[in-house]
Amino acid sequence: MEEPRFAEGLGGIEADFDGFLVDQWGVLHDGVTAYPGARECLARLAALGKRVVVLSNSGRRAAPNAALLTKIGFSAADYTAMVSSGEVVWQAFRDRTDPYFAELGRRCLLFSRHDDRSVVEGLDLELVATAGEAAFILVSGSEAPEKTLADYEPFLEDGARRGLPLVCANADLVRVSPEGLLLGPGSIARRYEELGGRVRWIGKPNPEIYVAALAALGDLPPGRVAAVGDSLEHDIGGGRRAGLATVLVAGGIHHESFAGVTDPGGCARALRSLGAAPETWPDWVVPSFRW
Repeated sequence: MEEPRFAEGLGGIEADFDGFLVDQWGVLHDGVTAYPGARECLARLAALGKRVVVLSNSGRRAAPNAALLTKIGFSAADYTAMVSSGEVVWQAFRDRTDPYFAELGRRCLLFSRHDDRSVVEGLDLELVATAGEAAFILVSGSEAPEKTLADYEPFLEDGARRGLPLVCANADLVRVSPEGLLLGPGSIARRYEELGGRVRWIGKPNPEIYVAALAALGDLPPGRVAAVGDSLEHDIGGGRRAGLATVLVAGGIHHESFAGVTDPGGCARALRSLGAAPETWPDWVVPSFRW
């Protein structure tokens, strides 16, 4: 594999691109606080006329995600659009043009974070409390650290036994938080697959969310767009599958493996130590989302 190029920040990369798909958690913020330099970097890109779509595997819809960015201190004027996997799922349920969604019933067993209902708001769905009442399961968030995977196990076992389909609106296996990495909704869906359940994954690295994100960027050719994120599997793998250049933010979920890395050779060694598949090697590595 060709070694990734290393840059100290986006200022060393931006000239090659007109548009950026930028991950949210682990890149811009930890869910509570903006990372050092992130707000300034986003503002610099906007000042240069770059189009930026914040592309998130959040199971919440776009509006509450944008509200969170504003609360943390980011300016809505500095990015073109917010695209979340929760928004893509909401639209799929609204339209029911996808055969998978067309076949789903109305009774939904929802797993979300802090009772968030944005992913089903305004839809013709009935929320139920057990797998026995449900036509399908929808996972948009996890209640970690209050709940562990074991807390979801009885519901998952019952759903798999009944043959219920599951829609995962957030494919992240772990979630970045000020307390560290926590159980992500993707781990709940993966466990359902292990139990024999059928899962429809929405969000990075799957194609639907990239179709939505590139549409939000407008008429930019894919060759002038870079996908920026901290997950090799989701951000880098998904970006490459979409035909985009990729930029790994090394200070995110893989920070331990990239500690002290400042050159292409070090990047390659870190990727090998992680057992990264060839299709998840980035074109660029930066320490953090900074200028």
